Amino acid sequence: MRSPAGIIFAILGAFLLGFASQLLYQRWHAAETGRQKPDAVAQTTNSDGAETQTFRVSFAPLPDTAPTEHKGAALAAVVVARDIEKIRSLTGQQARIRGRVFRVGHSAKSNTYFLDFGPSREALTAVIFNSAAELFENNKQSPKQFENREVEIVGFIKDHPQYGLEVILEDPQQIKIVD
Repeated sequence: MRSPAGIIFAILGAFLLGFASQLLYQRWHAAETGRQKPDAVAQTTNSDGAETQTFRVSFAPLPDTAPTEHKGAALAAVVVARDIEKIRSLTGQQARIRGRVFRVGHSAKSNTYFLDFGPSREALTAVIFNSAAELFENNKQSPKQFENREVEIVGFIKDHPQYGLEVILEDPQQIKIVD
């Protein structure tokens, strides 16, 4: 049988061999991609104006994730909030929905508001999370004021497996009272 020290050295050798091959792969792979697409080069200078170091720099812009989609004017016709099947068919799309808010629920623990458009769990729910609740209050639009009012909301429809159909309201401009 092998000694424990021999096994430890074999494992350590295998690890170092794998680590070295990974370093070599990264170095060779970076050289290949450098030939295909040149990166920008940034150079630093010291106080007397002499160049000291050169760094490879690449730029990849981040996607625009601002909730500005609801401000577009080109939306389909208004969908009635009671038409659950029509709303479900629009899952993942932006829609304009009009209906009477049946109840406004509030979770004090998470400061989240739930605008229910019907008494059952199948009904559409507009959700205002804590991050947006402050915007509504600063805009003098308390979510409680929407209870028993006819409203029109604009947003992306989600069919949550646990909570059902919902639209997340991130901006006070996504909802307006129409009655």
